[in-house]
Amino acid sequence: MTFFSKCENIFNESKQLFNEKQYDLIFSHFGEFDSKKINEFSLETEGYLISKKEPKKIVKSFFNIIIEGLQNIKNHGEKSPKGKQISYCNIASIKDSYSIQFSNLILNKNILSLNQAVNRLNNVDADGVKKIYLETLTNGEISKKGGAGLGIITMAMKSKNKILLNSLPIDDKFSLLTLEIKLDKK
Repeated sequence: MTFFSKCENIFNESKQLFNEKQYDLIFSHFGEFDSKKINEFSLETEGYLISKKEPKKIVKSFFNIIIEGLQNIKNHGEKSPKGKQISYCNIASIKDSYSIQFSNLILNKNILSLNQAVNRLNNVDADGVKKIYLETLTNGEISKKGGAGLGIITMAMKSKNKILLNSLPIDDKFSLLTLEIKLDKK
C-alpha cells in the first residue's frame, strides 16, 4: 500500500466512524488546504450554520475554530515524501454539538510534545486555558514554521471542550495526526 493510499484509507475510516456513530456528516475534504480552499470551506460551513439558524455566538466560535484548524494544517502540516500536503477535515452535526476533525501529517518525533501540550490544555478549566494562552502569547517559543501553539489553544478556548488527539503511523517517519474539537450547540 502506498503512503498516499494509507492516508486516504484513514480518511475513509474516519468518515465511516462518523456514520457508525450516527453523526450527520456536513462537510468533508481530503487533500491540500491552500488559502483559496480554506476560504471556500470556511464560507460554506458558515453559510450552513446560518441556514440552521445557529446563534451568532456559535457561528463565530465555529468559524474561529475552522480558521485556526485549517491554518494549522496549511502552515504546520508536514509534506509527504513526495512533497505533497496530505490532510483532511470532517465536520459533523451531533444532537447537541458539532464535531470538527482536522488531520495532517506530523513527524513521529513531534507527537509526544504535541500530546503534552494538548494534555496540558485538557487538564485545566476555562480560566486555565486563558492563562496558558496569555503565557504562550508572552513567552511562547516560535517553532521552525513560525507558530507558538496559539492555534490549538484558541480552538480549546472557543470550543470550551477537551480536545481529542489521535495519531496513526504511516511509516517510520510520519504519522497522520487528528485533532477532534467539539463545539456545543448551546
